[in-house]
Amino acid sequence: MAYTAYVLGRHVVPLEPPYGGRDYVFAAARLDGESVQSAAFQHCTFANISFKEATLNELRFENCVFIGCYFRRTNLTNTSFAGCRFVDCAFPRVAISGCEFRYSSFVGCFISFSEMQLSLPKEPNLRQDVARNLAIESAKLGYPDDARLYRMCAITAREQDLKLAMTGATEWYRQHYDVIRRIGAFFSLAGSVLNRWFWGYGENAWVLIRNYFILAMFIFPVVYYLLRDQLRATLPSNIKLVDVFLFSLENILSPGIHSGVFPNSIATRICAGTESLLGVVIAGLFISYLFAWVSEKR
Repeated sequence: MAYTAYVLGRHVVPLEPPYGGRDYVFAAARLDGESVQSAAFQHCTFANISFKEATLNELRFENCVFIGCYFRRTNLTNTSFAGCRFVDCAFPRVAISGCEFRYSSFVGCFISFSEMQLSLPKEPNLRQDVARNLAIESAKLGYPDDARLYRMCAITAREQDLKLAMTGATEWYRQHYDVIRRIGAFFSLAGSVLNRWFWGYGENAWVLIRNYFILAMFIFPVVYYLLRDQLRATLPSNIKLVDVFLFSLENILSPGIHSGVFPNSIATRICAGTESLLGVVIAGLFISYLFAWVSEKR
C-alpha cells in the first residue's frame, strides 16, 4: 500500500515536548515508557512510532493517521481519536480506558473486543460502523472470536439505530428520517429480529436446532392433530397423538421414518409440504453454518 498521500502537504518534525501540532509528520520515533499528557494533534501522520509501555492521557487526535505504529502495553486513557485511521498497527496487550474512536477506521489491524468494547462510540449508528470495520479486519487476520463479538455488536447497534429511527426518538432522527424512511426502518428492524429468532444471525447453531425441534415436536403436531379428520392412516384406525408426531417427523426428516399417515385434503397437503420445505431450509442453513465454522477454525 502506498502511504505517500498521508504525508503530502505535511511537515516532518520530531516527536518531542511540547507535544501537539497540526499538519505534521512524525516518523521513526520511540516513546517507549514515556508519558504524554494533555496534547492535541490535528491532521497529523504518525509513521513507525513505538508507543511501547507509554501512557497517553487526555490527548486529542483529530483526523490523524497511524501507520505501522506499535502500541504494546500502551495505556490509553481519556483520549479521543476522532476520524483517525490506523494502518498496519500492532496493539498487543494495549489497555484502553475512557477513550473515544468516533469515525475512526482500521486497516490491517484491530484492537481486541475485550479492550475496545467500552470505548466504541455511544451513538448506535457510529458504533455499528466501527464495530463492522473491526469485525472485518479481525476476521481477515484470523481472530474469529473477536470477529464474531464485533459482528454481534454491530448487529445490536444497527437494531438500536433502527428502533430510534422508527420512533423518531431524538431531534436528529426526526430531521433525518421522514415517514417513508421510518416505515423502511420498521421493516428492516422486523427482518433483523426475525433473523435473530429463526437463524441466530447465522452465528448460533443452537437457534437452528431449537427451532427444528419446536417445529417438528410441537407446532406441526398440534396443527396435524387439529386437522386429524383430514388425515388418513394405512390401517383403519383412529389417528392418535403419537401418529401425528410420527407424521411430523416423517415430513421434516423424510426419508427414514414411516408413520403410516397421509394427508387427505388440500390443507394437510400444504402443511406437510411447508414442513418438508422448512426442514430442507433449516438443514441447508445448518450445513452452511458448519462450513463457516470449519473455515474459521482452519
